[in-house]
Amino acid sequence: MALALFALALLGSGAQAAASYNSTLAWVPFSQTQFDGNAALDTDGANGDVQLFWTLGDEYSTYGIASKSSGYLAVGFSQTGAMTGADMAVGYTDQNGTFMFENRHATGFIVPEISQDQTKNMRFKQGYQANGVTAFIFDKKNQADCLLDQGNVAIDSFQWMIYAHSDQNTFAQHAAGDMGKQYVKLGTSNAISLDIARTTNNSQNFTVVSPEVVIPTDETTYCYSMHKMPTTANRSYLIGERPPKASPLLHHLVLYACYGPADQFESMLGQPADCNWQNFSNPCNGFVTEWAPGMSARTFEDGFGKPFGADLYQYAMLETHYNNPGGTANQTDAASYEFIYTDSPVATEIGTLTLGDMQVNGWFMDPGKPLVAHSTICTPECTSKWPAEGITAVAVFHHMHYRGVNARVQIIRNGTEIAPLSELYDFQYGYQFSKALSNIQLLPGDQLITTCEYDTMNDTTPVAGGQSSRDEMCFAWVDYYPLNNVLGCTQINPHLADPSQQNGTVAMCLDSSNPNPDLYPSKSLTADFQHLPVSGNNCSGNALSKPNGAAILSTCPDTDVCYSVSVPRKEPTSASGDIYFQLSAPTTYSWVALAQGTAMSNANMFVMYASADGKNVTLSPRNAPGHQMPTHNAAADVVLLEGSGIANGKMTANVLCKNCSSWSTGKMDFQDIVSQWVYAHLQGLPINSDDLNTAISHHDKSGGFQWDLSQATGGPDANPFLAGVANTTSSSSTAGGQMQTPMMQAHGALASIAFVAIFPIGAVLVRLASFPGLAWVHGGLQIFSYVVFIAAAGLGIYLARQDSYLNQPHAIIGMLLFGVLSFMPILGTIHHNIFKQVKKRTAWSYAHIFTGRTAILLGMVNGGLGLKLVNAGRPYIIAYGVSAGMMGVVFIGVIVFGEVTQKKDTSGVPTSPITGPGESKGQEGSGSESDARS
Repeated sequence: MALALFALALLGSGAQAAASYNSTLAWVPFSQTQFDGNAALDTDGANGDVQLFWTLGDEYSTYGIASKSSGYLAVGFSQTGAMTGADMAVGYTDQNGTFMFENRHATGFIVPEISQDQTKNMRFKQGYQANGVTAFIFDKKNQADCLLDQGNVAIDSFQWMIYAHSDQNTFAQHAAGDMGKQYVKLGTSNAISLDIARTTNNSQNFTVVSPEVVIPTDETTYCYSMHKMPTTANRSYLIGERPPKASPLLHHLVLYACYGPADQFESMLGQPADCNWQNFSNPCNGFVTEWAPGMSARTFEDGFGKPFGADLYQYAMLETHYNNPGGTANQTDAASYEFIYTDSPVATEIGTLTLGDMQVNGWFMDPGKPLVAHSTICTPECTSKWPAEGITAVAVFHHMHYRGVNARVQIIRNGTEIAPLSELYDFQYGYQFSKALSNIQLLPGDQLITTCEYDTMNDTTPVAGGQSSRDEMCFAWVDYYPLNNVLGCTQINPHLADPSQQNGTVAMCLDSSNPNPDLYPSKSLTADFQHLPVSGNNCSGNALSKPNGAAILSTCPDTDVCYSVSVPRKEPTSASGDIYFQLSAPTTYSWVALAQGTAMSNANMFVMYASADGKNVTLSPRNAPGHQMPTHNAAADVVLLEGSGIANGKMTANVLCKNCSSWSTGKMDFQDIVSQWVYAHLQGLPINSDDLNTAISHHDKSGGFQWDLSQATGGPDANPFLAGVANTTSSSSTAGGQMQTPMMQAHGALASIAFVAIFPIGAVLVRLASFPGLAWVHGGLQIFSYVVFIAAAGLGIYLARQDSYLNQPHAIIGMLLFGVLSFMPILGTIHHNIFKQVKKRTAWSYAHIFTGRTAILLGMVNGGLGLKLVNAGRPYIIAYGVSAGMMGVVFIGVIVFGEVTQKKDTSGVPTSPITGPGESKGQEGSGSESDARS
């Protein structure tokens, strides 16, 4: 789901001013006066159709959301304005008219998953749906307990709020336009970056425009052009900026301030852009601004401005990076950036400090890792140049490339880590922005550690840091006040730039008063420091800190059915094969099962149901060699642990399995980052049996998911599910979707071959070709394709029965096609024999032709429905969509061509040799009969 970019709706004199009753919002069904703040989330200004209200608290804050829609309504707390990582509240009414509230978490641009915690992170208060309005009120915890499936809220600054709504109460993808995002100021901090460009009475505009360049066909190109700032005073101030539409090949642009004598830059003015980037040395090192995908306009708050002018810098270098992996030729661009500035003095002069890997090249990351960290240090020797009272950070722009996941800047003061300068989780390359901060003070002598974390799972070779978009970067540009001379602070290896220099890491401090950076050794580059004690966020995505307790991964494929797993720390060096897992569900379920494997067949299965007395649970280890009722597996070595039983309407089984690392038909590595699991359950009356082999009815729902067991390892060899023993975290794996097993992949491949290849080729051939025996070739191809489809249908029906998919549209359409196509050879034979006699189409002809055409197109569409049903990965969807789309266009084009030709034939107008009636009657299967076949 792609979210559109929206401008920030400014909230008067401040978001914390009490929200008085607004008569234009009389449609909102709850009292507005109970809230302190209000903002329209959609684009209709203060009186928009999606309204957010809030009142901030110390631990929990209360939110109200209302929309002029009659279906589900969702509001999310997002780190970046994207769906990925968003902590979402969803409200809707069920089929009985009861208002339902859910806390969900989005792991990507997919349907958000139900969160395991439905009571602590978010607390539902009231809901309403009537008269074309949906609204609800809820509490949200300010600081999350688990950042893997929850989110912190920036109550003292700006917070990205996303929303979606529908006129249907089934939670699914919204219609185009029924969503959006806003950067809302919940707190009262003096943040300076706002995503809108505002002019003032004494402001002016100027635009930096690069000379037009022909973009090279090289994958990576950097171009540089020099520009003079509009210096009408010794000191003017940038107060806002507005990026124009960019070339689709523009990866980013940066404007650098050029400090130093003016004559060294004047010679570059008015010259063509220099795109010989590998031999170009940029003489400008001050950071002014950058554009990257996702960034919109922004304005500094009133009283703030970035100074430039005769006593600072008068020239700026524009750097444009073009990414052209496809080698597109003959593309031109004249990149530009518009600024709003004023000559009037401002109350607060702000500057930008560059942190991160300023050397860019020379570092590598291991491939095939879910999270790899890269850090650089800004040392106390450089920060000691700040004013004695320190500086105040008000915004930070984190920048990485496509593999980026998380970013942060830590502050080390006197050897101890204090609250971080910034943390950004779930980075999205297409949603970059300047993150507002709540006036964080930095003092001379502070040490700053900038860390970027990347996902290299799709890489098979080491990932390099570099300027190409296929490489990676790690930057953090910090806006602060008051302005001082320190431009950048990091560490480098001089040998990488100049082999004659010593090979080793040194600190670097970049000062606007010195054209050369200051390089020096520093003990801070290797010094240890004391971390703050971990408080909450025990399942944070921070790979550099892991709790000491047992690690538990949990996933809930349904709101009330949850599964958890934990591997004791000794397991990697032990041969015992111990693993702990938990099944949890309400007593309204007849049975619930969890299994190791990719499908029920040959899986290592564990079924939980109520015991004979109804006070405890029975755990039955089972297996099934095929599609039949699983039977008791006596070889399983399992123990039902303390905490198991039935209480408060809930069944729980805490289980120790001593031989789950292998079973008769499979095995599992307890350090596997992609371990395969399946689940199933049946709602209904309790079984109430102690028999481990009691009969169970067919499930009403099943599915599969993956667990990264390396993240579930830790803690002592003890029951991890008892209170106080473990740190429970939520899995970020996809739950509830059917895993693509080899059998399922075979079903999809065979059906695709039939409907995207052989069927349409046979139909196209009879329309375009003309040779003796064409009818037999056509019939043979179609019969062969039907045989392939029979194999696909057999696999599909087996899988649909196994996973309760027989009532899904994909299965229904598939069985309909299976039945209809069985009659096509008969229709084709009758059509062929009659046509040879009467030499024109009959009712049998039309039945054969149009049934065949409809079936082929419906089969192509049904393939897409199948991919959606199993939550197929994006590469599969793209590959099928392109193949089916291209074949569909060709197929429809040939149909239209053939029908036009057929009409010309019957009207006596001469036709082309391949379709006209000019062939002899002895050429069976050619001539005008070919115009009558599908």
